[in-house]
Amino acid sequence: MVGRVPRTTHREGRQGVDHRRHGNPSTPRCIGRKRGIQENAIGRSRGGFSTKIHALVDTKARPLHVALTPGERHELVAAPELIDYARGNALIGDTGYDSNEFRAELKTRGIKAVISSKPERKRAIPKDRELYRLRYLIEVFFHTVKRFRAIATRYEKTGRNYLALIHIACIWLWLA
Repeated sequence: MVGRVPRTTHREGRQGVDHRRHGNPSTPRCIGRKRGIQENAIGRSRGGFSTKIHALVDTKARPLHVALTPGERHELVAAPELIDYARGNALIGDTGYDSNEFRAELKTRGIKAVISSKPERKRAIPKDRELYRLRYLIEVFFHTVKRFRAIATRYEKTGRNYLALIHIACIWLWLA
């Protein structure tokens, strides 16, 4: 039995099929639009995809500003955006926000840095323990926001829509 051998042209790929996965892969119509996991604040980790929510709250655990970053990004990426909205005499943060540059920026703005030192520091920077006890307020905020199931499990695919859901939850916190 003799079969036909398909003829291929220069536009067709290896399998004899004209397909964008073969030869020269690119986006459809080469639009070059912004999309993907980085644009939507989705980061890769061993457990899967994740997103970090960075928040600045007042003394009643109400949000002043919220930002999103991919899960594997460091906390200091969102720090400059957060301190633009900071008011008050002190900023209380966890160990992830400990850096000399961030502390210097807070000092130039006249804000006292109450941040726990990283274990890698040769000499720990002392912190005001009375003020550091108020760090539970940010945990209260996150606990309240994570009660919304759509936020806790991130139902939304795009970062814009997910941030909009977080803003709706923040509005609810201000009204309650």
